[in-house]
Amino acid sequence: MNEERLRGLIGLCQRAGKMQSGADLAVKAIRKGSCRLALIDEKAAANTVKKITDSCIYYHVPYLLLPAGLLEQACGMEGRVTAAVLDAGFAGRLRTLSEQSE
Repeated sequence: MNEERLRGLIGLCQRAGKMQSGADLAVKAIRKGSCRLALIDEKAAANTVKKITDSCIYYHVPYLLLPAGLLEQACGMEGRVTAAVLDAGFAGRLRTLSEQSE
């Protein structure tokens, strides 16, 4: 149930223009300070995961590891495995939903 809610909220965040997807854009947003939450799909390559998590740790940005395929389904873009949420409201709600599903 919570996976469906996460998928819906991520899709809404993208449609609202409050998310940048892709590893390079996510790292750029993290470094710039505009990223409120990084999203990483389990299908991401180990190098991509390391790149995003290292940036998040260094710049003190929280991140979520999502179940395999959830991010690409939510975005409607095949192969999408990383994203940066730019809005604090969406970031807070996504973190709350992910904590409830654990």
